[in-house]
Amino acid sequence: SFLSAMQLRNLLVSALAFAAAGIEGKGITDTKWDDVIHHPEPAAPSKLLQVMQKTQLDINQKVYIENSPVLGDGAGEGALNNCQSFADAHVANPAAPNVKVCGTGIKATFFLRGRCEGYYEHQKTVGSCNKGAASESCESWSPANDAKFGAYQSYLIEQC
Repeated sequence: SFLSAMQLRNLLVSALAFAAAGIEGKGITDTKWDDVIHHPEPAAPSKLLQVMQKTQLDINQKVYIENSPVLGDGAGEGALNNCQSFADAHVANPAAPNVKVCGTGIKATFFLRGRCEGYYEHQKTVGSCNKGAASESCESWSPANDAKFGAYQSYLIEQC
């Protein structure tokens, strides 16, 4: 089910974060309850915290396509780092898509070709990645800015 998949995803992210930080956990048989209560282990190293912070997006990081959220704002984070295709209706409509990327920690690159493949100059990156900008700032792009954008087929959302 969806809930089980989310729990598994969170478990895997945590395990990868611990592995990246070089931290090993103790087995339950190695821990005495008295030690846990009276001698708690020190906080995790800052390296672990940096890894965990980089894998979690704050509420300001959002991406919209045709005013519908595809990342954040209730849509979850499943589109992060995964190539996505535009809906057939967006590809067929030369006036679509209208895209908006909000926050200063993500960017979205839009591609003329499917499978998020670059093709000469036919890709467009939207998103400020400017930590000095307001955290709720947004950037938008559409075929009104460049008519060729109406033929684009895929996109990739990444952290800055």
